[in-house]
Amino acid sequence: MNDHLQRLLLEQANARCVIVHLDEVYQQVLARGHYPDHIGKLLGETLVVAALCSSGVKFNGRISLQLRASGGLKLLMADCTDEGGLRGLARFDEAEVPGADFAALTKGGLLTMTIEPSDKGQTWQGIVPLEGGSMSEAIGNYFDRSEQLPTRLMLAVSNGRAAGVLLQRLPGPAKDADGWNRLCKLLETTESEELQHTDAETLMHRLFHQEQRRLFPARPLKFFCPCSRERVVSVLRGLGEDELQSIIETEGEIDVNCEFCNQHYAFDRLDIAQLLHDSASDGLSDRPDGQPTVH
Repeated sequence: MNDHLQRLLLEQANARCVIVHLDEVYQQVLARGHYPDHIGKLLGETLVVAALCSSGVKFNGRISLQLRASGGLKLLMADCTDEGGLRGLARFDEAEVPGADFAALTKGGLLTMTIEPSDKGQTWQGIVPLEGGSMSEAIGNYFDRSEQLPTRLMLAVSNGRAAGVLLQRLPGPAKDADGWNRLCKLLETTESEELQHTDAETLMHRLFHQEQRRLFPARPLKFFCPCSRERVVSVLRGLGEDELQSIIETEGEIDVNCEFCNQHYAFDRLDIAQLLHDSASDGLSDRPDGQPTVH
């Protein structure tokens, strides 16, 4: 599998290791935007981190990562569902982006991690100042400050391929008192090219073959955007009749574009009239011209 997540539990050291490889997912995200190389690289790292973080949460829903800043980079966002569906985007000021390093791009930034259950459970959110000279340092600082879990990350993104490894100490005492330090030193021997081009199971064996370990089945990852016409209808209902009528009178129709997948949704006067006539209905039917409409 080119796009996958692999988990490993290092029992004596009471730690876990997660490796993510993204090829097709990363390329599909890049194809949906126009990103300078260094912004595209940061977006790839954000996708990898979202997938890595999803491995530590048992829930039905999605986990999202957001970096908001006042430098040239305004927003980096990626989320991952419990079924391995990923999407992401970046917003930036083109005039301020060229040549800027990570610290300059993310000046005054905040890092937000959000867990959104799909079963109407309670949403959890952690927010910390964005600190560090790289994405891996920023995420490591997040876990140190928000989760109080020592964490090491390595990220490698180039030539349309993205990969990452997360090593994290788990709560509670370890049977091997020196285990965490030893694991960190082993991780430091990994080269970026090795991380990108070696499958996760082989790399984990190469690094930790002398450790007592438990390998979990690999989980496939894929591009996925949950947007739909039904979801857009729900959002439009929330605008209220006056706002919808005002837009229709001014523009003639309502156009909505998904920033993640570039899907376009159009609503003409008939669509809006039907939406307002039966605002409680979520059903969609086919119009004579082949376009779905609300009824």
